[in-house]
Amino acid sequence: MILMKNTLSLLFLLFISTILNAQHFSFGIETGVISSTSNKYSAFDFENRRDTYYSGLNTTYYFNQSVSATVGFHYLRQGDKEPTPECYQYTDGIRKEMTVKRDYLIIPLTVNFHLGNSNKFLTSIGVFGGYNVKAFRDYPKPISGCKIGVPTDLTHTTADFIFGGIVGAGYKVFENDKFQVTPMIKYYQGISNTFPKMEPFKVENRYSSALLTLNLNYKIAR
Repeated sequence: MILMKNTLSLLFLLFISTILNAQHFSFGIETGVISSTSNKYSAFDFENRRDTYYSGLNTTYYFNQSVSATVGFHYLRQGDKEPTPECYQYTDGIRKEMTVKRDYLIIPLTVNFHLGNSNKFLTSIGVFGGYNVKAFRDYPKPISGCKIGVPTDLTHTTADFIFGGIVGAGYKVFENDKFQVTPMIKYYQGISNTFPKMEPFKVENRYSSALLTLNLNYKIAR
């Protein structure tokens, strides 16, 4: 946990120093959709994925035309889905599924490589650290059936901090003297366990997420 706190502090300091020291940088928003699942399931078990939206703020420092670094402050929604207990009874039309929702405030840090003759192609690699702000299981209340209790509050089974890696690719579709528009595909892989340390039980849970986002940036030069 101490390592997580130190990582978040370092990323935050990098975020501030980038803004204060940049001679040529951009500031903007990133928004899109995210689909995540845990290591309990295959990446192709689509019925077990949590699909939702994604948003955040970014600042990017340009070292030159080929290399830049981006630091952000994002709201990351992760989780997975599974069927409700078979003995739960519902009225017709109710989706019989439970969704685990673990949400985090994260600071992503990436190094970006601008490729091609026009530098419009973009690849990114980096890390993120985050703090958990919400952890619960959402499912419809049954009208009858067995009395198996499924907990909804997951706060006590969720670690406060997470750490993971990022890879991404994009293409700059618009740019002028002040603005940039860049769609991106990203992949987030959790490295740390989202469960807190619970001896003698060693349960591992890590989320992986696929993202499709749109970056809208305003360029600033000192």
